[in-house]
Formats: sequence, C-alpha cells, structure tokens
Amino acid sequence: MLTASQPPPTTLNNVRMPLECLVTLSWEGKRIEFGLSASCKTEQVFVERDVWMQPNADMCAVSSADQFMVIKRWDKTDKGVMLYPPSLGAQPERQYVNPALAFDTHALVLRRRPARRLEAMEEILEVLSSDEEVVSRTLYGCEIGEVLLEYPVKTVNFSERHRYYQVDTGPVLFFGEPSGPALIEHLHLAYVAHLGGSWAEFLVNRPTPLEGTPVSVHHYSEVRRVEARNSLWAVVSA
Repeated sequence: MLTASQPPPTTLNNVRMPLECLVTLSWEGKRIEFGLSASCKTEQVFVERDVWMQPNADMCAVSSADQFMVIKRWDKTDKGVMLYPPSLGAQPERQYVNPALAFDTHALVLRRRPARRLEAMEEILEVLSSDEEVVSRTLYGCEIGEVLLEYPVKTVNFSERHRYYQVDTGPVLFFGEPSGPALIEHLHLAYVAHLGGSWAEFLVNRPTPLEGTPVSVHHYSEVRRVEARNSLWAVVSA
C-alpha cells in the first residue's frame, strides 16, 4: 500500500516482473545484488474498464533481497500525483520503500544459465551473426567499491569487414549520485555502449529541461564514461 496512488480493488495482488539487468556491488568484503525489472505502465488491476491510470506513468522497479525502489516517469517531472491515501503526500518519482513493510511477500529470484565467454573476434562475429542469445558483463569501479553489471545484448552493431562490434543496449542501471540514504538509491536508469575494451559509456536518465520552457522531462541525456572491463558471453542452449 505504500506505493499505491489509487484505492486497491482487491486485498491480494501478486506481481511477477522479469529482469532487464543485474548489478552486483562489492565493497569491503560485502556483496549485494540488485535487479532492474522490465517496464510497465501504471494501471488498475481486476477492473472491467479504465485500466490505465490517468495521468499515466512509465514504471519499473529496482530490487535486492531487502531493498526496493519504484521509478515512475510521467510526461513531465514533479507531476504531483498523490499517493493513496492523499494524506501520504505526492508520489516520489524515485520511491524507496522497505519491502517488508510495503508487501506481504517480496523476493529477488535469480535463475542462472550456463554461458561461454566469447574471446576471439572471429567467434564474436560468428555468434552475433547467428540467433544465439548473448549477454554482456561490464565491470567498473565506484566510490565505494566495484560494480558488476550483467545484461542481455538486445542491440549491437558489428562488421565482419571492419572487424568490430559495438554494444548499444538497455535499459540497465548506472551507479551514480544517490537520491536518498539507501544504497539502492545510487542506481539510475541508463543505456550502455562499449566496444569490448577498457571503457564504457552510459547515457543516464535525468530530469532534463525543455529549452525555452519551465518544464523538465525524464530523458536519457547525461553521458557518463567509466574505465571498465567488458566481455561478451553466449548463452548455452539447454
């Protein structure tokens, strides 16, 4: 109930959301995993009509075993959509909640599949020319430790003539400036690009002013470049 903006029509509703990427943060011998869910639209459930809430928002979630954050993006920033009941105030665009208090049950479920690392350019180009599933890993440092990002390669450019590939895919999560005190609040929506070498560039979603107006929108507009180690992996069929 802590994240609702409409009175719920049922007393129990389960949600299953597949992951877009996985972030593993390591520091001082500690380790925590965060998953980014697929996006959806804000809605009412188990209703015969008027499913889509107005004003509507893009919505996704970031979750660990014991932390949870809802990210919502309306047609402009600071939309002022109220929580339910309205006495809770306006709904944050990045809302961190304790899942133990917000939900009856909550879990980040990870199902691993075997994969082989693609090393030589010939092998990489051969796999990219096929219909094999490919994932990428990007490892980089942050102010508190190390970030390992794992994500499916949905979009990639490559050329057997010029012998290169360039990953350009997302959404993923970028570890940046926090929006609150919780560790999960360092994570921001982004797209990632790399050539498989020693760097990665992230295009981070930020409140972005519309030129000549007082209005800001949520847009992928901030470029962040990091030193990184990137790799490609082909998922092994069962």
